[in-house]
Amino acid sequence: MSESSSQKPSANSASGRELFRHVVLLGDALLEAYTSIDKTPGKFEDAVLPGTRNQWRLSVVSAAEVERAGPALVLPKDATHAMIFIEGNHAIEQSGLLDGRPDAYGQTLEQLSLAADEFERTLERLIHVAQAARLVIMVCTMFPPNYKDPVRQRTACAALAVFNDRVTKRAAAARVSLIDLRLTCTELDDYAKPTLLSKSGVQKVANVVRFAMYELDAGARRSEVFF
Repeated sequence: MSESSSQKPSANSASGRELFRHVVLLGDALLEAYTSIDKTPGKFEDAVLPGTRNQWRLSVVSAAEVERAGPALVLPKDATHAMIFIEGNHAIEQSGLLDGRPDAYGQTLEQLSLAADEFERTLERLIHVAQAARLVIMVCTMFPPNYKDPVRQRTACAALAVFNDRVTKRAAAARVSLIDLRLTCTELDDYAKPTLLSKSGVQKVANVVRFAMYELDAGARRSEVFF
């Protein structure tokens, strides 16, 4: 599958110098998934990508900011990459969908589908924002929760699958690469709480994202899945 022509040309440098990358996190799921991240410039980069402060800059534009600004939204001029990541675990947990009665499955599935429709519309808008800025784009699936109760875990994973189906569909339609966190966050130590990543979990995600960026900068020309 060919890469979208709306993305910036490869950031690969013929001189072999270490390149500066400004990654815009579209959607604030990373911050929601690891609430103790310090967003102070410099400290933010050190927390997520330690030892790379001179080569990387991270900034966050939430989905709510995109909604409020609409077409007037302007991303940083020096931005080179966009990582699109919207959190859904907490939303599913707070919605009450996991506590529905067995005789209400039809209604619950309809509610879940409607929520996924809105989620997909938001995701599509974020992709369009990144495409308009001609950034190298990666879209993240949502990581599975980590409930101790096996029944709740199966129910939550089933609900999340509906959202992640929309993620993979939108990424494929936009011809952008996918970071599959379902295959990344697989160990107990990756979680601080059932729907929150630990510091080591966030670091694992950051390492996969960094590897994906290096691969894409080297000239990958098709949608790929990284994990």
